[in-house]
Amino acid sequence: MRAPRLGGRGLDQVARWHPEPTPLDERDTYGKAFLQAMALRTLADGIRRFVDSPRFARVAAELMGVSGVRLYHDQALFKEPGGGRTPWHQDQNYWPLDTDDTITMWMPLVNLDPAVGSMTFIDGSHLDGDVGAGEISDASDVAIQRAIDDGRRPTTTHGALRAGDATFHRGWTIHSAGPNPTDRMRPVMTIIWFADGARVLEPTGPEQAFDLRAWLGGATPGTFAAGEGNPLLWPVTAVSVRGRRS
Repeated sequence: MRAPRLGGRGLDQVARWHPEPTPLDERDTYGKAFLQAMALRTLADGIRRFVDSPRFARVAAELMGVSGVRLYHDQALFKEPGGGRTPWHQDQNYWPLDTDDTITMWMPLVNLDPAVGSMTFIDGSHLDGDVGAGEISDASDVAIQRAIDDGRRPTTTHGALRAGDATFHRGWTIHSAGPNPTDRMRPVMTIIWFADGARVLEPTGPEQAFDLRAWLGGATPGTFAAGEGNPLLWPVTAVSVRGRRS
């Protein structure tokens, strides 16, 4: 893929939208892992066109084997110079959706050399569903690392990537990322999709309650996740699939 352009304001401006005033060495493990800038598609037309790209959405649908996908949300992740590693975790712990057909694209916006690299995945871990490790934390890291050690689960790291390269991973895929020992910011853009026809679940905790409000428009549990903030991005011209695939 060609390196993406996310609008005229540039990456430095995006980072300023969501500053982190706390010094790096005073933050917890989660805070040291990355800075988050969410829902960037609402801030600039160029970013909206990027996030809503049917090209990306089609890849997501084909990888999951579903007929249509909707946007969950986008976010940029900035691993600062000297930033810490991202603990082992599963993204879908945060999502109040009744489907396992969820997927994330992770695309660096600059070339990543081997010193920083990309994410590490536990092969096939999406088939295990929720392993009970909870949110991103030292505790999730310890629990999952113990399972890796006990089961000798194979892992895959794609290493250095060029700007515009991308990895895709399912919502239950266990993954982590290394620290940033360089003096350069590591900016990454992510987009999350879910299969059209998914319904909203009752939140199981404060993280899912936040997501229900922020990314699903406060939809009533049991209704289709098909609000204004969750447009159908693939196929481009189709009536959404009002029901679960068999």
